[in-house]
Amino acid sequence: MPAAVPALAFVTVALAALGAVWLRSATSSAWLAACAALLCLGALHYTLRAPLPAARSVARYNGQWVRLEGIVADEPDVRPTHTNLRLKPLRIHTAGVSDEALDDLVLVRVETQDARKYWSDSEALRSRVRRDYEDWPYGSVVHVEGSLDAPPRMHSFDYREYLARRQVFSWIRQPRKLLKVGEAPENWLYARLLEFKNVIRQEVWNSLPDREAALFSGILLGDARAMPDDLKEAFRRTGTSHLVAISGSNFSILIALTLPPMIRLVGRRRAAWLALPAIALYAIFVGLEASVVRAAVMAGVGLIGMLLWRRGLTLNTLCAAAFILLLYDPHMLFDAGFQLSFAATLGLALYADRLSGRLRDWASAHIPHHRARQAFLFVSEGALLTFVTHLTTLPVQWLIFEAFSSVALITNMLVVPLQPPLMLFGALGSLIATATAALGGVGPLALLPTQWLSSLTILIVEGFAKFTYALLPVTFFSLPAAAAYYAILLGFTAFLFQPVIVRRAIRHLLWTHRAVLSISVAGLTVLGLGVLLWFQRPDGRLHVTFVGSSAIIRSPDGAQAVFLGDGDVVNALRRIMPVGDGELELLIVPQRSERHWRNTGFLLAHYRVRELVLPPGRDRVTADLEAARQMVHRNAARVVTAADGTTLALGRQVSLTIALRVPARDGQQTIGARLRHGEVNIDLVGDQQAIDYEPRSTLVFLGWAQADVAALKAAGPRWVVWTDGIGLPPPLSPSIRTLSLKEMPEAAFISDGQRLISQ
Repeated sequence: MPAAVPALAFVTVALAALGAVWLRSATSSAWLAACAALLCLGALHYTLRAPLPAARSVARYNGQWVRLEGIVADEPDVRPTHTNLRLKPLRIHTAGVSDEALDDLVLVRVETQDARKYWSDSEALRSRVRRDYEDWPYGSVVHVEGSLDAPPRMHSFDYREYLARRQVFSWIRQPRKLLKVGEAPENWLYARLLEFKNVIRQEVWNSLPDREAALFSGILLGDARAMPDDLKEAFRRTGTSHLVAISGSNFSILIALTLPPMIRLVGRRRAAWLALPAIALYAIFVGLEASVVRAAVMAGVGLIGMLLWRRGLTLNTLCAAAFILLLYDPHMLFDAGFQLSFAATLGLALYADRLSGRLRDWASAHIPHHRARQAFLFVSEGALLTFVTHLTTLPVQWLIFEAFSSVALITNMLVVPLQPPLMLFGALGSLIATATAALGGVGPLALLPTQWLSSLTILIVEGFAKFTYALLPVTFFSLPAAAAYYAILLGFTAFLFQPVIVRRAIRHLLWTHRAVLSISVAGLTVLGLGVLLWFQRPDGRLHVTFVGSSAIIRSPDGAQAVFLGDGDVVNALRRIMPVGDGELELLIVPQRSERHWRNTGFLLAHYRVRELVLPPGRDRVTADLEAARQMVHRNAARVVTAADGTTLALGRQVSLTIALRVPARDGQQTIGARLRHGEVNIDLVGDQQAIDYEPRSTLVFLGWAQADVAALKAAGPRWVVWTDGIGLPPPLSPSIRTLSLKEMPEAAFISDGQRLISQ
């Protein structure tokens, strides 16, 4: 994405210059030039603010065993399967080196032993959550020993980039030792806020049933991590996951609770001054995620408008909030939370007031009875608001979640009106329960309305989630389709907002020239598709792209194969494969592990496969295996058990020779492969060293297995590509060129049958 930013700026300037020539108006040209300049400055700001390690970053020691001392920089992220701690490093010791001048943060992940029991035993889960929050609070000084490494890139999520935007470039997974050695919080006020938040969290968990407590913690505190998997899935299937994320509605309720009484006491402007710190404190209290910051900034901009005796329009407020947020962090533009919250608020700003006004006018004209009219408006306005937010967020949802909830509209219509009273009664009940905790028995009574409303919300959501076709997969939607959707939507919106006389003139113009316009649109569409397909046609060369620990192969005549490991293979295939091609000729799964089955199911959910190759052996039945089996049955035409020495043809000039090995580690057979194209040989080693290095190999692609450095030096391949695994590659002979996928998202090579060239 950053590489495309300068090109975007250049195109913007060129289009602005053409537009200025066409308009021939000084005012219009000035506005167009200002917009182009602002976009170019934004692109430059984005490029300069790339999340890179600092000069003294602790990431310099990635790939080594370390002893680290650091301060917990935030509240612990407690989940049923693990707990994440973000550490600000103080000092590090490794390989006889001691260093105290350290920047950036380190993520320490403590895996939970026997995590499955915490889903079935709610008391055990509560006890562990309480223990982890109390053992590792913000400001704790901890001593940790383990392997420091770069965070991974997962099969459907670039976890490394996500953490980099939070200034985390290193992690220690399952440390050998983790001890608390003191406390030194850097911010006293933040520490007290988190202590208060933890007290409220514990009171909610002690006073409400498990599922209601998990739901309400997400609504009030933005802490939905302890929700059971089945409840999370129900909210996902019904398109109501936004209910357990802090958003603008939370801040609206906060302002509604605090602003009116303060206006009566101190006046309008003083009340706005007092409400601003309340908004800031609540944003810090629940966690500074993108949606939280966006909602807080919008609320703050609106209050500043009160201070200036201005009435801020929602669209202006939204644009001002987006400008401030992107000025602070331009990479937030690609954050899913920011995109969804901005799109939802945009829908409300553009359509809610206008459509609600027309709805009220219609109800006044056709429903004379006052109570009937109020009941109709209560239901219909809720449905209207849900519809307009879905109208503007659907493309983002389809791109991110690759699914469409067919029951989202009706489910949101029923549960969204319950959320304001739920938060209001819940906030008041939580404060009362916390203040009277010493009395005993008051908490459940104070939170009784919260329990009823939470139970009703869960009942509705789980009821609609049971429909067979509640969630439909969307695997065909792409970024160009989303851009076309928004272009059409915004064009239609701009047309509707024009005066009546202008709309009539536009309709007359379009109708008069309908034949020319239809032919032009069809011709441009065909031309664009033709140019795209022309550039994506097979070029007679072998293309190999390494992503994570996976290899994507495209033969000279266009056949596609995947040697599947980890990494974001689906998005890489979308960039590589021709438009409309949803089929792989060959998929090799090197191991029958839970991780490989999970990745296989995810890939088969997006692509059909002619031939699926598996190693011999038996599988341990898991949820990932069952889901993958369903996808194999649906999208794999032929399933083959691999045999050692089998050669598979991939087009006319390329072959894959299978190698099988039984590692001593777990006794499960694993697959390696040798890819041949003329004189070029590429060894796909796999995760457990399934193929030997041979002197005639051109390139060796290493999986997660421990590399045999002496054998590599003796074989002397031209290239060695190190996967995105544990540790850093050791030095090899100067004649061997090495690439590490820790330093780049992917590596691409081209072969003409005589030589191999890195792109």
